[in-house]
Amino acid sequence: MDYEEYWRRRGFQISDKLKDRENIFLDWIPAGRRVLDVGCGNSRLPLVLKEKGCSVQVADLSKLVLDGYREHGISGQQVDLDSIADWVPPSGIFDYVILSEVLEHTRNPEEIIAKLKPLARHLVLSVPNSAFYRYRLSLLFRGRFFTQWAFHPSEHLRFWSHLDFLDWLRAMGLTVEKTAASNGFGGPVKNWWPNLFGNSMCYLARTENV
Repeated sequence: MDYEEYWRRRGFQISDKLKDRENIFLDWIPAGRRVLDVGCGNSRLPLVLKEKGCSVQVADLSKLVLDGYREHGISGQQVDLDSIADWVPPSGIFDYVILSEVLEHTRNPEEIIAKLKPLARHLVLSVPNSAFYRYRLSLLFRGRFFTQWAFHPSEHLRFWSHLDFLDWLRAMGLTVEKTAASNGFGGPVKNWWPNLFGNSMCYLARTENV
C-alpha cells in the first residue's frame, strides 16, 4: 500500500481519543520514561504519553504523519519497515518501544524485532488473535478464513494466535511480562481464556537491555 496516498485521501488527523489497547499501554508505561512509537499512524497515544511526562518520539513511513506530530511538538523519523535494515534509528536506549497493530502488516517481523531490540528495554506490542472464537466459527461453519483488511488484501501479511505469538516472542529472545486482551468476548472472560475469547491482544516484553 502507498501510505502517503492513503493518508492524503483519508485526510490525516490525529485521533481524538485512545483506543482500548492504547489505554492498556498507557497504564503499562510509567511517567517520565523515554518512548518511541513505531508505525504510529494517527494514534493519540504519543500525545497523551507526552502529557504524562514521557519523552516521546515517533517513526512512520508517511511524511504526512510525521508532520502532524511535529505540530504537537513530537519529533519523528521516517522509516520503511520493509527495509528496516537500512534505517538509522535515534541514538540511545528507549525505555519502551511501541508497535501497535504493526507487525501483522509486515513481511519481515523477525527482522524488525531484531533491529528494535537493541534500542529498547521493553517492547509494547499488539496483534490480532487469529484464534478468536468468531474466526474459528467462521472457518467451521462457512469454510472461510477471517478477513483482516479494510482497503486491500495486502494490509495483513502475518497471522498469529495468542499462543503462537507468545512462542514467537520467546523465539525472538524476549521475556513476556504482561498480556491483556484489549477487546473480545465477555468482559473479564477474554483475559481468562485469551486464546479463545481475546480479539486484539497486547504484550509487554522485556529485552536483554533491562
